Amino acid sequence: MSDSGEHELSQLAEVRGLDVPSSHRARLGPVITLAKRGVGQALGPLAHVLLAPQVRFNTALAALLSEPGHRWAGSGWARLTPLADPTDWRASEAVLLHGLSPLLQAQHRWNLEVLRWLADAGTAWPPREALGGERLRALEAGCDVLAAVEGPRWLRASRPLWREMLRRQIAFNHACVRGLRRLMGESRPELRMPSAEAYEAWWREREPADIARAAAAVASLSRRPVISLITPTYETPAKVLRACIESVRAQSYPHWELCLVDDGSRDPEVRRIAEAYARAEPRIRFEPLVRNGGIAQASNAALALATGDYVGFLDHDDELAPHALAEVALHLEAHPDTDVLYSDEDKIDLEGRRFNPYFKPDFSPDLLRSVNYFCHFLVVRASLVREVGGVHTGFEGAQDHDLILRLVERTARVAHLPRVLYHWRAMPGSTSLDSSAKPAASDAGRRAVLEHLRRLGEPAHVETQAPGVYRVRPLLREPPRVSILLLSEEADEETETEARELLARTDWPLLEVVLCAGAVADGEPRLRRIAPAREPGLTVAANHLARAARGEVLVFLQPGYRPLEPRWLEELASQALRPDIGVVGARLVDGSGRLQGGGLWLGAEGQRVAPFAGLPDPSLTALGGSHWTRNVLAVDGACLTVRREVFERVGGFDERLPMVGADVAFCLRVTREGPRGLQTPYARLMWCGLPRVDGAGRSSPAVARDPFHNPNLSLDSAGGVALARTERSS
Repeated sequence: MSDSGEHELSQLAEVRGLDVPSSHRARLGPVITLAKRGVGQALGPLAHVLLAPQVRFNTALAALLSEPGHRWAGSGWARLTPLADPTDWRASEAVLLHGLSPLLQAQHRWNLEVLRWLADAGTAWPPREALGGERLRALEAGCDVLAAVEGPRWLRASRPLWREMLRRQIAFNHACVRGLRRLMGESRPELRMPSAEAYEAWWREREPADIARAAAAVASLSRRPVISLITPTYETPAKVLRACIESVRAQSYPHWELCLVDDGSRDPEVRRIAEAYARAEPRIRFEPLVRNGGIAQASNAALALATGDYVGFLDHDDELAPHALAEVALHLEAHPDTDVLYSDEDKIDLEGRRFNPYFKPDFSPDLLRSVNYFCHFLVVRASLVREVGGVHTGFEGAQDHDLILRLVERTARVAHLPRVLYHWRAMPGSTSLDSSAKPAASDAGRRAVLEHLRRLGEPAHVETQAPGVYRVRPLLREPPRVSILLLSEEADEETETEARELLARTDWPLLEVVLCAGAVADGEPRLRRIAPAREPGLTVAANHLARAARGEVLVFLQPGYRPLEPRWLEELASQALRPDIGVVGARLVDGSGRLQGGGLWLGAEGQRVAPFAGLPDPSLTALGGSHWTRNVLAVDGACLTVRREVFERVGGFDERLPMVGADVAFCLRVTREGPRGLQTPYARLMWCGLPRVDGAGRSSPAVARDPFHNPNLSLDSAGGVALARTERSS
């Protein structure tokens, strides 16, 4: 379990209490709620006795699941078997409570099923795929132990009362299943954003100075390009349309025009508002369309109105920060060849409260294929937008993603402004609140990514992993030979066992596992033992293993990590064989379902931070999702994949350094030559508790600036998800 999961389970284990929610009924709701709470209070002593055996089971289960999985795999679950019967009351209590025992029959079955799951997991840790899917769905379906109460009629008729008594127990059951899903990599992402209060305090401390600085700097610009804002409207609520337009009028940079095109709204108020603003403000241009033709058509109509050097895309219900256009103009003054710019963003509700910031990396091509992370605020050279054909129809809901992919095919002059310049309106039915609100948009995005890859001549399958999130599977003409190199100076019995486990858990035709060992080879041809290196040191051993390996692809793997899916190696190898990729990192989790990382952020003082480390797997944070493919400067040497020719070209690992440090130095030599580093979430390995490599916690080579780290996030916090506290440079 994650830290939060451990805390959640330990808090939920004590289920002898009542949490009666307020009734949803309008008139009688308060009366019904009061009556339920009164009856519940009267039944408190009964609940205390009735649920005492189940509390003992819950407490033991929570304690067991809070330990790393390799500790409870095996016989750990057996300690709970004597506690599994929730009707194991004392003799005197059993006489009084016998009539209520049918209430707990389903809970008894659920307890036993959890223990069976743990027993099966214990046969070979980490848990295999067979324990997910249908097994977890069945366990989850049984969490509501009152769904079908058996027993006499009076007991069934009083089910609403017993539901209040067992509400906490049902919540505990669901929390357990969520933890098991995390172990299996099947859970929904947990939202781990800064609190609205913390974020407000953060931006209120920083933004006034940013706004004042940008406004003052505008006067000294030698170039003042006109920025045309493209804003299609359709059935826009009057309040938010006015807020959108007023946010443009409030810009400290005056050289803009707002191109409004109404896409056949039925509400005449939309047109009246737009026309009134256009009459009062000469920089606002408005054109109504006779009938609704879709956002792509309306966007192109607005583009036809634009006369500016650059175009920015502003949705009709969103808002720009007052210094948004000034920041764009200031960047263009310093970097006039820039073709595409995008900024950080946050959400804003109907009352104007800001929350859930998104702090993005600089241009990350693989992240862009995984999710449209550019999103807002997007500004593009107008001639380039027209050159690529404007906004294409047929991709409605993901038309901006399709446009961005076509743009970056034509230019590499892409800039990221790491400031929150755009406020995305959160309204019911909007993808800003729920990316699954418009399922057709996800399919359009998948097709946009697929066509992008086809235009580039990169054969691949594209799958929708979650709403708006895509997995790119590169296609291999033929499987390469892959060598897994176990990073140990000399193998012991545990390492030998692990090597065999790797072979058993990996579905790959041309595979060898290479390790340093003095023993002679046995009957397993894919397990190759070589004599240890003459000099000590893990980096020496790594280079020694690489020289002996026969594979086209090398996977350096720290003993203690075991794959959770048979096709993990296919993902690593297929990504590493891409000519534009230099090194590949895997998705590393610990034995309790927390993320350890895989990719790394690097700092000017030698920091190495694994993004998302310590969070539940997966998590959605201010730096995006841990389940998104993304580019990095370096990956963790605990699982590092590279083509042999790349490894040899840069000279392997620096043997003067410990592996923690040498891995980063190696990656930097690779990525500075041009190929990108890649962190893939689709090769998932679990730490099973063997001793770690030497040098853990030591610093790594410093970099002046990591383009994949956002300066609004701290490099001094675990996981890199905390808001930066120090003042950044302007």
